[in-house]
Amino acid sequence: MRRWQVLKCIGLVGVIFLIFQCFIWFQFPSKHEQNLRTYDAKLLVKKVMDIWDDLEDTIFVIEPEILYKILEQENYSDNEGRCAVFCHLTKKAIAFGVFGHKVAMPLVVSKFRQSGFAAVDAKEDNPDSYLKKPGSPPQKIISHIFLQDMQQPELTAHVVVFYPRSTFLWTSQIQMPTSDLSFGTTARAYDFFETRSLTIDGLHVSVPKSIRHFLHMHQESQFLECNYERAKFFYAQHPKDKSEEAQRFQRKARQLLVKGKEVLDSLGVRFWLSSGTCLGWFRQCDIITYSKDVDFGIWIKDHKPEIIDSMEAAGLPLKHVFGKVTDSYELSFKAGEVKLDLFFFYEEGDTMWNGGTDAVTGDKLKYVFPKFELCWTLFLDVRVRVPCPTQPYIEANYGKKWEVPVTSWDWKSSAFNVRPNGAWPKAEWKEVIQVYE
Repeated sequence: MRRWQVLKCIGLVGVIFLIFQCFIWFQFPSKHEQNLRTYDAKLLVKKVMDIWDDLEDTIFVIEPEILYKILEQENYSDNEGRCAVFCHLTKKAIAFGVFGHKVAMPLVVSKFRQSGFAAVDAKEDNPDSYLKKPGSPPQKIISHIFLQDMQQPELTAHVVVFYPRSTFLWTSQIQMPTSDLSFGTTARAYDFFETRSLTIDGLHVSVPKSIRHFLHMHQESQFLECNYERAKFFYAQHPKDKSEEAQRFQRKARQLLVKGKEVLDSLGVRFWLSSGTCLGWFRQCDIITYSKDVDFGIWIKDHKPEIIDSMEAAGLPLKHVFGKVTDSYELSFKAGEVKLDLFFFYEEGDTMWNGGTDAVTGDKLKYVFPKFELCWTLFLDVRVRVPCPTQPYIEANYGKKWEVPVTSWDWKSSAFNVRPNGAWPKAEWKEVIQVYE
């Protein structure tokens, strides 16, 4: 009898456990099921668009998943009554964009709250405040707005504010513990762009005028702000050279940077600040006045034969050519007393390297860097790329004490990452060592 009671208890516990497991299964879907779940955002999109229309400003859809779906549709109009874009989304946060200089953001937040939305805004320091009013408290700006319709609380409209800076549009980073955000994981920089209206799933919405170009920009848009506090600390230890000679070099170096950028941009050649120019940006947000040149890095895969002719057509005569495209290639151009050096980088295993050539001995050198990606930054009010992350790149070249100025620099021996790399055969010197004065 006792044994039977024990078995009944065990059976009852088993049934209860099974029911509990079923409850867990239905209430909390597995990660695989979560990945398969989709959301209908059509009502949310309509409400956001309708409320924004009352503000007499344009809000545009920038959620990449939606933009890719639009590109897939041969016919944007919903002739068959199907909901092909907004009704089957895999993310709970839908990204919209607005141009921050065209509408008062606090008014936007207030308007949505009055319309039954929960609205939360994120404020950031305006980075341009550090440049325009150094030493003054930075201006606060609204960078992101999160809107939740109480009638559809599982979805969130994420409004990303695009602010104009110099020659580009900028969006800020925001720390949020979710993988549903397509924007905000990093600050970003975009070319200025226009919007256009479409009818999608029966809704009138705005999107970037060239969806393909916007998506391409988004993939390569990571932005890295210069560390103005670090620059301030550096100049407190090493006062800025304000001599006429230093200021003249700064002006000419910036002019050369702009001209070199214009030429390479026109050819579609990606470049980044390298060597001393990169160190100046990273350490002091400025040109190193005793460096006497401007340094660009270029991946050899992005090389184009038209570079030399295009530079010379822009008024930058060729100074020298070292190496060849397949090995240790380097170009240098003159702009009066300042030169522009183009160092071409090669991939080798887990490293990247650029070469150097001694024009007297024919010896070859190799400067080795850890692999890196590219980010945008603002340097001398010009949008350019830098290695990302930057500090390993700097430390590879200048060591752990990169913050200490070194006015006497030997390109053949001072760099921490320089390695001997053999020598050019004398039979090749005419090709690999070309010097023009």
